[in-house]
Amino acid sequence: MSRDFEFKQLLRAYRCGIISQSTFEAEMAWLEAGTPTANGNGSGGFKAFGRTYKSERAAVVSFLDKVRAGEANGGEAFAAWAEVCKTDCIRTGIRMVAEREAYHSRIFAQRLAELGGEARAMVTEDGRKFTAYLGDASIPDNEKLLSFTSRVGKPEDAIKPICEFAELLKEDLSTREALRLFAEDELSTAKWIWDSCAALNAPRQQASASASM
Repeated sequence: MSRDFEFKQLLRAYRCGIISQSTFEAEMAWLEAGTPTANGNGSGGFKAFGRTYKSERAAVVSFLDKVRAGEANGGEAFAAWAEVCKTDCIRTGIRMVAEREAYHSRIFAQRLAELGGEARAMVTEDGRKFTAYLGDASIPDNEKLLSFTSRVGKPEDAIKPICEFAELLKEDLSTREALRLFAEDELSTAKWIWDSCAALNAPRQQASASASM
């Protein structure tokens, strides 16, 4: 990243109230000395997700970009599922999940732009396969629910990385609070899917148990 671009990011962050004047001045001093900005939570940078970023803001920008792309894919995947869903009791819920995923992507894209970041992350091959899977009308809804719960894991475990990252943020309070709400949304979605999965797969499990007696 060029020094001029990094200066513009710093200035924008300061003007938007993301960082304090003292932090802005400290990071400018580092920048003028030819050293990458620190603004970290440990020696040599900001540590999150098992890696070290040069600053808190760099970690936030990277996170927002990846989640923006992932949530956009999630919105498309659940919308595709809703179009072919044959189970009346979950169809509207799936549509709500699709809308929730899509608005997360829009909000994170907006926040990324506010921070001067660029939308670089793309939908992965795994994400494309996930959308195709959920949009496949030949696959029963109860199997899709089983696949999703296996993919995501327990609801509380699924949101743990989001909550931990939010707690690390000391300067970007706007993103921190947004992540708290994001985690609550994701928890709500995961719990509903787990409950739906248990309800729709219970008859098959009972039948299997009876057959084995």
